[in-house]
Amino acid sequence: MLESYRKKGQFGPIYVAAFELFLQLLGAVWPERYDDPLVGLFLLICDLAINPTRGYPLEIESFEDFICDVDPGARFTRLCLAAAEAPELQKAIQCFSAVEYEFVASRLADQCGYDYPFAGLDAIVGLFGDGGPVDALLEEHRTFGFGPVNMPVRVIFSHHLAFARDKRARPEMFCWPGMWLAGERCTDEIQNTFEAHLSLFQDRGDTEQIFPRAMPGRSTENIKGLVNGFFSGMLAFDLALQWTLFPGPFRYDFKWLTGKEENRELIALAKRQFEHYYEVNPDAVEVINHADS
Repeated sequence: MLESYRKKGQFGPIYVAAFELFLQLLGAVWPERYDDPLVGLFLLICDLAINPTRGYPLEIESFEDFICDVDPGARFTRLCLAAAEAPELQKAIQCFSAVEYEFVASRLADQCGYDYPFAGLDAIVGLFGDGGPVDALLEEHRTFGFGPVNMPVRVIFSHHLAFARDKRARPEMFCWPGMWLAGERCTDEIQNTFEAHLSLFQDRGDTEQIFPRAMPGRSTENIKGLVNGFFSGMLAFDLALQWTLFPGPFRYDFKWLTGKEENRELIALAKRQFEHYYEVNPDAVEVINHADS
């Protein structure tokens, strides 16, 4: 079944390359079914590889090991080699359960000298419940009533906090979503958790414009305020990035947001936002010729 999907081109090249490397390092062959334990092990290793813990939210204890601790490619390779040294793990994932996730992830982490799989999530969840700024930010996330200061940062970090909270409660769903979003496993709880972590914005095939997604439990007014505040901040961040890293005059290409070539009102807003944040009008910035500097 998996091989037929592969021949039809239904797997992206980068995922096929990663899976083939995984199989090569384990000395295993391409499985026949999507629910083969090898597929579950591969996805669990990917989950561990892209979610390091050192630097954030845990302290760096060994700077000499920092790259191996946090680089996804290094982590992926080391975890695959650890799985190869424990061949019994190749058949360990049968039900795609939380118990299996914790057992296999803990074995691999111990073998590699990585943190306990839930250590990072526990550190984040441990910030909740004292009525402080983290709880306030989670409340903003619950309603989308975000404060205006650094709204893009507030939005992204609040989603990260909510994601960590929900993943700690249901790690199996976030590791193996395909197994939990179909069939008898897909309960109302699973569906609600999945919908809570959909992307905030979406595009369409007929335009480059970005559209807000209707999210359960959030008012139309708050969603509108989120869109306006988030993208106003992003416009200023875009100009700040150009100011810091790129030579030449400012470029006001906002077609990615509106789907239109002409965006006079948006350009004017971006300039006002930039001046508000940095007390410099973009039109007053002197462009330095690198050849003369």
